[in-house]
Amino acid sequence: MAAPFPISAVPLENPPVRPPIAWLGKGLFRLLLVLVAASGVAAVAAGFGIAHNYGYLHASILTGSPSGQYYALATRLADRAKREHGTLAVVPTAGSIENVERLTAGRGHCAEMFALIQDGTPVSADANLVLLGRLPQPEFLLLLARQGHALHTFGDLRGASIGIGPEGSGTAYLMRQLFEDSDLRGLDVHLLNHGLREQAQLVAEGKLDLAALVMPEETEFLYTVIRQYSLDIVSPEDLQGLIARYPWLSLGHIPAGRYDLVRAVPAVDKQVARLSTLVIANSCAQRADRVALLMLLTAELPGFVRGNPPASTSSATTLPLAPAAHQFFLTGEPEIADRYFPWLVNLMSPAYWVYLFMAVTILFNGMKAYSRFRLWRIDAAREKLATDIKQLVDPKLTHAQIREAPTGTLMAAAEKESVAQSIMDRLTELRTRCQRQTNSFITPMGDEMFYRYQQSLIDDATTTVGALLRHSKAQQSPNRID
Repeated sequence: MAAPFPISAVPLENPPVRPPIAWLGKGLFRLLLVLVAASGVAAVAAGFGIAHNYGYLHASILTGSPSGQYYALATRLADRAKREHGTLAVVPTAGSIENVERLTAGRGHCAEMFALIQDGTPVSADANLVLLGRLPQPEFLLLLARQGHALHTFGDLRGASIGIGPEGSGTAYLMRQLFEDSDLRGLDVHLLNHGLREQAQLVAEGKLDLAALVMPEETEFLYTVIRQYSLDIVSPEDLQGLIARYPWLSLGHIPAGRYDLVRAVPAVDKQVARLSTLVIANSCAQRADRVALLMLLTAELPGFVRGNPPASTSSATTLPLAPAAHQFFLTGEPEIADRYFPWLVNLMSPAYWVYLFMAVTILFNGMKAYSRFRLWRIDAAREKLATDIKQLVDPKLTHAQIREAPTGTLMAAAEKESVAQSIMDRLTELRTRCQRQTNSFITPMGDEMFYRYQQSLIDDATTTVGALLRHSKAQQSPNRID
């Protein structure tokens, strides 16, 4: 009789035809899923970005008098931020001293984050403030008197009354500091606090001899008060000797006719003290906020990046440069992480991302090495048990040959049955151990297949030992019956 035709070779009259559209539909679905995921990532990146808008800037900045340059600059920055969906609240204050005090005290409730202060403003070591940069345009210490004054040296100021701005302003602090000099202390100068416009008016009325102002030379306020109250700039001939005693001050000059060409104000070039303006922040300002303010300053003041970081500041205003500012000034623009993921850089500076990546890489490599070590130990234990199994019968036989051997021909001694049972217990324990490590969190993804392969080998050995034990029991059963 002829052998039946193999089932696998029987031709089918109507073989099922898989619709060609099935795989195409699955491919299109996967492509659509990838596009949706990519769009989601792009939307998140755009939503959290600060490169082209300041949507995540919600901060405040302490300035100075509403008629001063600090307030005017901060207002322009706030308008620029508002146009691009950011919020920068401009807070008028008495000046630099108050700004430092409020910024230091505001760390608990985070009402204020940034401030503009004069270089030389005292900052305590435990204030926990950082430096963001220095404005490119310096400020000048201007002493204004009535036109036709006879004040040519510091000696001419004996017994003079000088308006030094509001209490808490940087001007008031600077003037007190200068006139506490050992040479000027005996002049019996009266330093009085007044508002900026008020003290200019008092000078015009003869109730004050001088009005001290600290602001850039091109400030509109200076043009207004000098022309309105017919004031002139006082430039003591010995000013350079005083400035040389304070390293953060330098000598500047105001050209003749700077404030009035027709009336020649000033009539000749005037030497004046020059100092810098610093931008500072407290710990409430996160990295993304600091980078956003630096971007605003760069857009508003073209020379801002070129003039930073500051080479030095006054010993009284020694502040560490913020890491975000240091990285910003190296390239003149925000880093990619600052540009697209401000919420992430608030958690950790990009400078530490490399270390994090290295740590994660080391961790995963360590997990993989440990997993391979455990796999090696399981394989070694399994090989030892496989060798012990063959030692019970014939080392030349394979597992399949041992299982197919006739009953009673391989293992007749009772002590071998005891050894076989011990091997069976150890195989069971080894398989449990292998299964536990397959499901372990430490096992790297994809290495489970190696453990499952070991499990299949253990199962094969367990089947062989089980066959030997059954053969042994089957051989002992007839002896018990007899």
